[in-house]
Parts: sequence; structure tokens; C-alpha cells
Amino acid sequence: MKNLTKEMYFAENKVTTLSELKALANELLATTWTIDIYRHKGASVINLKDLGWTFEYNTRKRAAGLCNYTYKTIYLSKYLVTQNLEKGLEFENTLRHELAHALDGAMGGRNHHNNVWKAIARNVLCTAERCYKSSDIGDTKSKYTLVCDTCKKETASHKRKKRVSACGKCCNELNNGRYTLDYALRQVQNY
Repeated sequence: MKNLTKEMYFAENKVTTLSELKALANELLATTWTIDIYRHKGASVINLKDLGWTFEYNTRKRAAGLCNYTYKTIYLSKYLVTQNLEKGLEFENTLRHELAHALDGAMGGRNHHNNVWKAIARNVLCTAERCYKSSDIGDTKSKYTLVCDTCKKETASHKRKKRVSACGKCCNELNNGRYTLDYALRQVQNY
């Protein structure tokens, strides 16, 4: 196995498996990280596994990763990973992104994407940028589709909508920007 503190584990476009990602996550959690980002403060030496952190998969459809400080758990979306097994490097970056959040929390902060967090992220080889866009990671399956019968626009929806909503484009163009159910969206179940 590669030295994870010096280089990435997965190569560009490498096909991965859920078990490989889980093994990498557990190895990253078990690594003792030395974070030295402050000028007038000594380096922080942190081992997240020793602090009780774990890794799990969740079923989220709109977030590739999640760091939960309360449960001390880093999550990756099983739904998105299984659809994109050929994007191992992107999911490793997401894993390192969430690892940076966990390290930030262990250092006493929760600096959601500011410069302190970015410095920590660069220490763990994350790009320190947003990791997931649904257009980049092909989120091909959605349980529902919202369809406007007027303009034929379709929007993916993972949850069944309880309220009727209207097409914003049609309301803006055809009703002077005022909301009306004359342009209601029809909900179609895909599977």
C-alpha cells in the first residue's frame, strides 16, 4: 500500500469497489496526522481512530460525502459510489475532504471551508474545493421526474413531492413573474 500522507491511493479513472474505499477510509482514519498550519502554535498530532471516529456508507442521493461531528463518523454515499465505480480518485478526494472536516473538528474548530479548513485539507492531499457536482458524477437514476407540460422541461427529483409546484420558467415568462398553478409540474415515477 502507498504512503497515504505523501500521495493519493487511486489513479485517474481507476475502477474501485465499495470494499476498497472502505479499507482506504479506515486506513486514513488510523493514520496519525501532523497538522502544522498555525505560525505561533505547535503542530497538532491527531489520530482520528483513537478519538473514536468511524467510516460508514449512507444512502444520500445529493451529497457524495458527510462528516458528522456528533457521531464521529465520516460517510460516503453508497448510492453515488455504486453508480460511479470508475471514479475512484474523485471519491478518494471526497473522502479526504470529509477527513479534513473531522481533523478540523478534532483541533477544536469547525471552520466550514474557510482558509483554516483549506490548509488542513491540503495537508491531507484534498483539493480543498467542492468535490461533487451531479453533472460531473453521473447521477443517472432518480425515482421521480418533475415535468412541465408547457415548456417540456424535466427536473430529476429523488423524493416524492407532497405539494404541487409550478414551473418557475413558465411563471416568469408567461405570467409576469407571478406564481400560478396554471403551469403546475407533473410528477412522474421512474421506478
